Amino acid sequence: MAFRKIAAAAIAVGLVGAGGPACAEDGPFGLQLDGSFGEGGFERNRYVPAVTHFVLNETPFITTELRPLYAHHNIPSDFVTGGGNVDAVALQGRLAITDRLGLIATTDGYADVDFNNVLEDADGFLDIAFGLKYALISAPASGQILTAGLRYTAPTGTLNTGAIELTGQGYGYLNPFVTGAKTWDVVQAQGSAGVQIALSDDNWSYVHLGGHMNVRLTPQFFPFIEANALIPIDGGDEFPNNTPVLERLTGGDILDIGAPDPVTVATVAIGARFRMNDNVILGAAIESNVADESKSVFDYRITTDLVVHF
Repeated sequence: MAFRKIAAAAIAVGLVGAGGPACAEDGPFGLQLDGSFGEGGFERNRYVPAVTHFVLNETPFITTELRPLYAHHNIPSDFVTGGGNVDAVALQGRLAITDRLGLIATTDGYADVDFNNVLEDADGFLDIAFGLKYALISAPASGQILTAGLRYTAPTGTLNTGAIELTGQGYGYLNPFVTGAKTWDVVQAQGSAGVQIALSDDNWSYVHLGGHMNVRLTPQFFPFIEANALIPIDGGDEFPNNTPVLERLTGGDILDIGAPDPVTVATVAIGARFRMNDNVILGAAIESNVADESKSVFDYRITTDLVVHF
């Protein structure tokens, strides 16, 4: 809560004092709210963060921003429930402390889950995740940045169906990650990698990978392609090993299912971002699972967001 109060105060000061792009001077408490986009930094109008897998796919840039988002997630028809859908809303926040160090709050929100069969419909709060990131390499002249971070997911969620906890399970996760970007003229590439480490046997652990490439067709319009993967390295103990119909069920970045033998989830996405002005950029993408859908809750997902950065 303390972070959110500080972030809200800092963003409010940025809005009142800026009336447009945030100034390069230090903000309250000596915070460098411009982060990567301060004097001598990266071009603000080339900030095009990834849209998909928003829980894990962290931008390498150090920013002060709010990011409300909505996701409609479809469950495959050959999943054990015969299909269904998830609708989730969330609000991410980031706060630049210096041009290289930032606070992040990347998971929260509320979700409504409708299953076609077998399981009861459910709704509830998602887990909360927060952490720090630091730009190890920040070279605006060559368009390169490489950032490392550590995030903790607290099991605060209340989204459950019957005896299955879809959030709020175990002791949460630690997530060390790296993320980077390279910009050439009208093309920008980004990539991220990390390990979601379960802190109890209830949850599963996995490697997460994300890739993004966008093209600046106009100063405002940036179509992109993205690819993501969740690769299991250890299963969970939520279900007994002798229950074949349950042992390979696999969640994702929103729903957490601690099955003993989860499968790999791999997705591809297309979408676009539209920059309204120096401080506001819209995004939308449609993402499809190209791996084994029968054991995963991930069929396809539509994600939209609004990034307001200061």
